[in-house]
Amino acid sequence: MFDQFVQLPYEIVPEILDEWTAPARPMHYFQLAYIREGKGVHHVNGNSYPYSNGKLFLLSPDDQHSFDIQTTTGFLFIRFSQLFILQLKDDAERLEQCDWMKKTDYIFHNYHSKAGCIFRDPADESLAATLLQSIEREHLLHGKGYRLIIRQSMSILLNLIARNLLRAENTGVAENSGRFSIMQIISYLQEHVYEPQQLKLPQLAARFNISTTYLGEYFRKHTGQSIQEYVIEYKLKLVETRLGYSNMRIQEIAEELGFTDESYLSRLFKKRRGITPGAYRKQLQPAK
Repeated sequence: MFDQFVQLPYEIVPEILDEWTAPARPMHYFQLAYIREGKGVHHVNGNSYPYSNGKLFLLSPDDQHSFDIQTTTGFLFIRFSQLFILQLKDDAERLEQCDWMKKTDYIFHNYHSKAGCIFRDPADESLAATLLQSIEREHLLHGKGYRLIIRQSMSILLNLIARNLLRAENTGVAENSGRFSIMQIISYLQEHVYEPQQLKLPQLAARFNISTTYLGEYFRKHTGQSIQEYVIEYKLKLVETRLGYSNMRIQEIAEELGFTDESYLSRLFKKRRGITPGAYRKQLQPAK
């Protein structure tokens, strides 16, 4: 089973479906769902997005999703664990300095990745389709060195996705001539979650060219939370990901995400989640 992450860091599944059947168990992995053919609607976390040929959806373990299939649909699902991300990181570090865990956080929690409207550059979209075809081919043929080719293709694909998601946010701000949307603010918070200075209200207000008072009121009106509350909850989601899909120590997680120290993170996690980080990690470990 794919839940055994150590044996199977990734799984590639081509499927042709007329009707969607929900998985029997919760999704404990990251997933790319590529539409090769067909039409329908993708439901993600209470939102609905039409899909057609060439759409690519990115799903994190926390996402609740289903497909309303209107015409026979060919899917290519690529599912992978944090172990696979760490393999990509090891490959990348031979060539460049690249923090894949942070990049993965941004990619899989970005609004546009749920909506399937990822690619702003047609050439990038075409290259992504070629990469996905290559990944499927290598998986089916199992030729010499196929695992390395799959990893390198995935690395290029995720870099393309990250570039286009960033381009989507920057273009949106430019096209709106100073106007903004709640999703642009949320995407900015997610992108800069590791940079506390960029998340302070004055810097955010200057970024979106509005007053601090209006920014705070606007954010609360559309999300029901303050900006500070949203950032804390988002960071705790990242903590959950680290605990479930990495070997990072709690102290290292606290340092990476800008918490005061391990003790503060543990108290906050226990208060918000009703369980300590260590107990949460043990709870996710497969039974032996």
